[in-house]
Formats: sequence, structure tokens, C-alpha cells
Amino acid sequence: MTEKIRFVKHIRKSVIHNPMMNNALDTQELEIRKDPLTGTQSVFNPRLEDKVAMFYGKSDTALIEKIAIDSQANCFLCGDTWKKITPTYPEELVPEGRIQIGQAVLFPNIFPVAQIHAVIRVGDKHYVPLSEFDPTTVADAFATSLELARYLEAAKAGVKYLTINGNYLGPAGASIAHPHFQVVGGDLPFTYLENILDLSRQYFQKNQSCFWNDLPALEKSAKERYIGASGPVEWLASFSPSGTNEIVGVLPKRSHFLEWDTEDVNGLAQGFVKVLRGYAEMGISTFNFAIYSGSLGETDESFRCFIRIISRQNVYENYRTDDYFLQKLLDNELILTPPEMLAKNIQQHFE
Repeated sequence: MTEKIRFVKHIRKSVIHNPMMNNALDTQELEIRKDPLTGTQSVFNPRLEDKVAMFYGKSDTALIEKIAIDSQANCFLCGDTWKKITPTYPEELVPEGRIQIGQAVLFPNIFPVAQIHAVIRVGDKHYVPLSEFDPTTVADAFATSLELARYLEAAKAGVKYLTINGNYLGPAGASIAHPHFQVVGGDLPFTYLENILDLSRQYFQKNQSCFWNDLPALEKSAKERYIGASGPVEWLASFSPSGTNEIVGVLPKRSHFLEWDTEDVNGLAQGFVKVLRGYAEMGISTFNFAIYSGSLGETDESFRCFIRIISRQNVYENYRTDDYFLQKLLDNELILTPPEMLAKNIQQHFE
């Protein structure tokens, strides 16, 4: 297995005369990592490890609470407002127009960016600190997504690819404070998913095994970046992250959403909440996530469903974005917390 998956670190040096050291010659070592499947690069400069505040200001909890209070009166997800003003699906697609499980409600986005673009109300509380997300509420939201997938399949809607996604708070791209997820998809996979499916097939053809089974097994044996399990879901810190503080959860037995059962939903929700609690302890206030599925109804031995969770810039006055040319245009990520340290930070919440 070690020959199948290689964790490549490219070590290089950058030499400057440093004015902070009386212009003495300063040699800084850079660690450039490559993702073992995609080849995506990320770079770590150990000098930045103690200077995270340069990139991430401290979350302003008073500001977050003010934003939440000021926005609650006009929130369409609070109380029963969603019943009056959110759109519905045609009954031949979703019989009740919306899908409701517990406090979670799924309905179509009024301004879709895909053939299917649904919004999910995640609980009735307008603002939830990352340390207070509830696994039952999250599980209900995930369950509505899977119910939508089943409806789409039954209606022969021609939708083969779905992802479940989330933005939390403004720096992560959310337009409202109320927790909500989104399901998007259509007959074409999104660019990232298409690339991952193709690379997974290439890996399978070369090695006669599934990358998404090999990776958690290898990380579990190595222990450096393995975090733990929540039910059937295996969690680890990404070796070469595509986003800040990236955590990956793999469902080793599921290749698409229609294969999931209650144990999968609950296991994913429990691990998801534990990751958010770990983020909260690190002083993080925002995040994005995406859950990826193979083609609905088509078992693919080369692919397994997985989730990526990344942190985003903290909420404070006049915050700077955490994406710049390095990420947006060069497709490289800056590592601020080494994945091995990140795994240790999150592990305690899985114990």
C-alpha cells in the first residue's frame, strides 16, 4: 500500500538578508507538499506557525452576536417564516413541495446555480457557535439531502451528480447567519468532482484497489494524521490541504448517496460536530464543507463518498480574506497549522 500512495514533501530553501535580524543572512526552509491523488500543492513555512494571527485575526464574539441579533428579525429561516416565503418543488418531484425532517427543512433556492439547488434550514436557532452544533440537528439536515436524492431518482429527473455543501458566516460566503446547508447538482459533475472521479478510476486501474479505502487504512497505521472514527466514517487531516485546516471524512463502503443508511448519516453528523468543536477550541468561527457522491445509482468500486471541511477567515472588523492569488489563481494552498498538529488538535474530540 505504501507504494500505491506516496506522501511527497519537496524541501527547498529561501535566502534573504532579513532587516528583522540586523540584515543578517536568513535561510528559511519551505516544505512543499503534493496531494497523493490530485497532485495539488500546498506550502508550509515553519516560521509562520507562530504567526497565524498575521493571517487570522481573533474572532470578535461580540461582533458576531451583534450581527446575529441585528439580522434575526428579517431571517426567512427563523420561526415559521420559511413556511410563508420559501419556494417549493413541483409535487411530481417532491410530493410535499419541501422536505422536512425534525427541525431541518429543504426547499429550492430561488436563484439556482445548478439544475438542482436546494437550501436546507439547519435547526431553528438563528446563530450557533461552532462549539454548540448538535449532531441530531445536523443529521436531520443530511437526511433531507438524501431524501431529495431518492426523490430525484424516483422521478427520473436526469440528475446524476449531487453534492451537499455549507458556508457558515460571512467570511465563508454565507449571506445569512442562520445555519443552512445547500444541495447542488445536475447531469454533469462539478469540475472538482469530475477530476476526483477520473483520478480515482486511474488509481483503481493501476492498483486494483480503491484510493478511498487505501488512504484511511494507511493513515490509520501511520497515525500522524489519522484522527479517529465516528461510526462508519474515518477522519483524517489532509496531507496536502486544499483549504485551511482541512479535515477529510471517508465513508469506506459507500460510493453514492443512494447507498447511505441511518448509521452513515448519524456517523457523519457526529464526526462533523466533533470537527467543529475542535475548530472552536482553535479559535475558529467560520467554515465551509462539501460532501461528494459518485453517480447516483451506479456503484463505483474506484470511488467512495467523502467530506472535506475547511476553516475560513475569522469574523472581526475589516477582516482580510484568506484567499489570494496563491489559492485562487495558482491552485496552491498555504499551510498555517501543520496537518500532523491539526490532527492532534481534533483527535481529543473523538476520544
